[in-house]
Amino acid sequence: MPKTLLLEAGFLCLPDNLFASAQPDLREPVSQALRQEKIEFSRLRCWFSQHRIGILIEGLVDTATDSAKEVRGPKASEAFDFNNLPSMAVQGFAAAQGVQYKDLITREVDGEKYLFAVRSVAGQTTEKLVPRIKELAFGAINFATAPWSSKSRFPQPPTYFTAMLDDRVCDVELDGIKAKNITASYDGLTSKQHVLSGAQFYPQVLQQIGIIHEIAERRKIFETRIRSILPEGYNLRSEGARISRLCYYKESLQPLLIKFKPEYLDMPETVLHRYMIRHFSLLACENNRGKMMPAAIAVSDKLHPQSQEAIVRSTELDKHFSHLQQLWQSDLAELPEKLSRLAERFVKDKVLSPTSGFPLARCAIWLIPRLGLEKSAVEINALIAMIAEGERSRIAAILPSTGFAMVVNCIENIPAFKTMAPVLQEVCDYFTGRIPVPGNSSAQVLCLALLMRNYAMTEAGEQVEPSRIIAFLRAADFRLDIFQAFSDVFPDYNLPRRSWLQAVAAETLRDSQLKMAGEGFLASYEFDPASFYDAIRSWKDIAPADIDGLSALFQRMRSKVEGGQVDANVAAECQIEKELVESLTRIEKLPGINYHEIFEFFKIGKVNIEACLMNLPPVLDDTNPEHASRISLLQRLVRQLGRLPFVVKEKVSSKK
Repeated sequence: MPKTLLLEAGFLCLPDNLFASAQPDLREPVSQALRQEKIEFSRLRCWFSQHRIGILIEGLVDTATDSAKEVRGPKASEAFDFNNLPSMAVQGFAAAQGVQYKDLITREVDGEKYLFAVRSVAGQTTEKLVPRIKELAFGAINFATAPWSSKSRFPQPPTYFTAMLDDRVCDVELDGIKAKNITASYDGLTSKQHVLSGAQFYPQVLQQIGIIHEIAERRKIFETRIRSILPEGYNLRSEGARISRLCYYKESLQPLLIKFKPEYLDMPETVLHRYMIRHFSLLACENNRGKMMPAAIAVSDKLHPQSQEAIVRSTELDKHFSHLQQLWQSDLAELPEKLSRLAERFVKDKVLSPTSGFPLARCAIWLIPRLGLEKSAVEINALIAMIAEGERSRIAAILPSTGFAMVVNCIENIPAFKTMAPVLQEVCDYFTGRIPVPGNSSAQVLCLALLMRNYAMTEAGEQVEPSRIIAFLRAADFRLDIFQAFSDVFPDYNLPRRSWLQAVAAETLRDSQLKMAGEGFLASYEFDPASFYDAIRSWKDIAPADIDGLSALFQRMRSKVEGGQVDANVAAECQIEKELVESLTRIEKLPGINYHEIFEFFKIGKVNIEACLMNLPPVLDDTNPEHASRISLLQRLVRQLGRLPFVVKEKVSSKK
């Protein structure tokens, strides 16, 4: 009879920076980990918040069935000696696996035949599998923060651990805590335990204590409650990612209206906004024109907050803003003079060179030629020099990445820089959530450079999610390989490419029927978000047969040139080659990675490519001058076809 297993780890208060990417759906990695171990179930549900990681696995088979396990042994070509007798290696392998050598079977792996031993593995009861399931389920969750001890996976020690198989408590431990049949609710710093009579009742108990399972439903309730407490004329500023984060981590979802003195609005909105994000996790309020209002929305940790809590937090925020205002006024007294000296240099030299080694400058220098903005280079460099001066202010010392906001209020009275004030204002508007993307190209470059700098150097500013950079590239329609950008600008930074692509693959599978090529796509070293999503829209009707055909073509071409190296500029010889080279050259010169053009090229040119492959030996000899042009062409074709996310790129045997 199918069983239900509950695993829950309780925590005092997990931090909200647990994951490197946007808030993940834990069902996917946990399900994958279980199925890889042949643990079958009918449904899996996960609950995640600052206080708990709950995993409910339903439909577990009571007794696992016996399974067959294949173990790879020696190569088939080395299995027998000259007398057609089994070699010592084969006999030793068969004996080690407990089978007769005559019972070994032959299978092909990457073009090479091997001997395999097939053994029967006895199944285990579900009760005995619980410790293994526990390790798999919690081990599949990838935290970005360090564990609290060398023997744990969690960023904090659990306060309790629940493990129940139907109505029985399992005899297992988690970080030294024995399993119980409880869960907990929190009201501020006060916790209350709730006894569970069975694993199947876990969802109902959580619902009774006010914990909502679906994140979308949490957000809907949270936003409804916010609207009910906003004064007339006040709106919640659209900050989708931050609202989603709060709804992902918080359980109470009880909003508070935190008011502050209107006089603090004299400071730049970016400064106020960054301070609220960094210190209080507040959501800004604005009027119908998008101007910040003297109030913000906070989330109470109490299930039934008192009105006094909002008053106390408002007083605390006023105190912090008062100190911030003093620093701002000090900067305002000194910064204009420093910027005026910059302006004198700009008028004299007609150019300002950014500070050597300034990360923002490195980003912009890389971006300008690739985005075709050489004509704006003088303006962008001058803006970066001003931002560098602003980031040496007192405000920027405690609120990194606010230098541009400090500068914009100081240059309107400096003639040489006055025309650049609107550009910086657009940057400010973007980072305060007032606009989805700047309209000015210089402002767009500055915003992207700031996002990249803040992502790679988290101490330099606000935490940036990969989804925000991807969304910006799509909105600005910037065609570039973002992985290459990080590699060139921040060579010492190890970009977690896989987490970026996992999030993209999950979104693609949700919004499109197109299937990514699994590990081949996740292992990609290049990615052009704007071009990728543009192509996805045009690939809705690709037939599976077309995808299989392109994957097969990729394998055939790669197998012929595997390991070969020739001059990439060698001239094509026949007319078909010349036509393919001409089209390839056009694609290679396009900005970024134009996935759509690549697909169309192979869709139209497949017949000519097949003609080039006819009558060729299995592997082309790169020392033969007659093969040079064909190897060069095939290598370029493999390079471009391998960029398509649905092309399967399995490993092939190396060149003999």
